[in-house]
Amino acid sequence: MQCSWLNRFWKLDLLKCLFRPTWTVYKRTVYDDSKLSRRAYWRERYDWDKQVKMDWLVDADLVSENLEPKIRQLHKSTGELSLNILDLGCGISDLPTVLLKRCKTPITMYCVDYSEGAIQWQKGLLTNLNQKHGNLLSNYRLVIADVCQLPFGDSFFHVVIDKGTTDSLLKSKDGHQLAESSMTEIFRVLHPKGVLWQITDEDPDVRLLFLQSLSNQVCKTYTTSFEVLLSDNINDYFLYTTTTGENWYSKT
Repeated sequence: MQCSWLNRFWKLDLLKCLFRPTWTVYKRTVYDDSKLSRRAYWRERYDWDKQVKMDWLVDADLVSENLEPKIRQLHKSTGELSLNILDLGCGISDLPTVLLKRCKTPITMYCVDYSEGAIQWQKGLLTNLNQKHGNLLSNYRLVIADVCQLPFGDSFFHVVIDKGTTDSLLKSKDGHQLAESSMTEIFRVLHPKGVLWQITDEDPDVRLLFLQSLSNQVCKTYTTSFEVLLSDNINDYFLYTTTTGENWYSKT
């Protein structure tokens, strides 16, 4: 199994090398992705384009379908009455709404973004939420905050969902530093038996090294695994599962 993955990534790296010049020129001339790390860009985008529904990377329904049984399993392993879930950099994704509708587990969903427009969008979605298919004890909170300075206590969240937020931070000139700051905050607020789920199109050979370097930096041990959420003709989209302390996820 490992060999098949290695062969796949070698082929993928070869394709990237072959097409990188064309892709680099395209990005520089048509799409400047460094703006994805700027607050002003998101403020303008959500004010100008807020009527357009969108989900980065992978559709919210597919993500929820994958995560809901994992959340149920985590709930059983912790013995908690309810789980606190952080959607880090929620944007205008439907993920909070879909999870609240689908999860039979009682959860409190914290939607965090530094864009007021994004939080207003989520408020519009969640105010009219029909939870008859979820858990009536579930709830949500809307918080305007910087993901590098989270206004929560230590070990508060059982789940942190990072759907493309770290990817956006990494687009900045000082992206690695910003991403490290955000990840340090994530692990500060993460429960000892909690789990971080990252959804990204970044290859495992890159993302796993980044997570390992962070683990070394903060002198803590994390266990990370990954799976493919979706494959299309252009990209693979991955779900990275990172746990601290007792690795409940390995017991399935």
